[in-house]
Amino acid sequence: MKISRRDDFALVFMKVLAEQYCEKFISVSLIAKKTKLSPLFLKHIASSLRDHRLIESREGIAGGYRLSREPKAISVAQILKATSEKIINPSCVHGTCRLEKKNCTCFSFWNKVNSKFLDYLGDITLAQFSKY
Repeated sequence: MKISRRDDFALVFMKVLAEQYCEKFISVSLIAKKTKLSPLFLKHIASSLRDHRLIESREGIAGGYRLSREPKAISVAQILKATSEKIINPSCVHGTCRLEKKNCTCFSFWNKVNSKFLDYLGDITLAQFSKY
């Protein structure tokens, strides 16, 4: 299992937006100050989150980011799916696998584990996560 820095920081980013949830936009500089993360890195994360319609953005003086819906309507799984293809990324212990993926027992197993794990994270809302 691998939760990348990008995944972790996306959760931190979304937690800040959830804690400040309202109609106004929050500037990237304020989010960077609260999280101690690079504004440029936050913008890259925000791009993925915006592409998955989890946040909205606005340019200009009153610009920034905000959640596209209430924190209780966004799951941790949705956030991680926006930043990663897979949380559990199986790779062959031999470096290169001679089997096709459809014939590989281990690959099938890890794909099922990944699916179950994402199902579990789908039951945890951003509102619940923000309480940790």
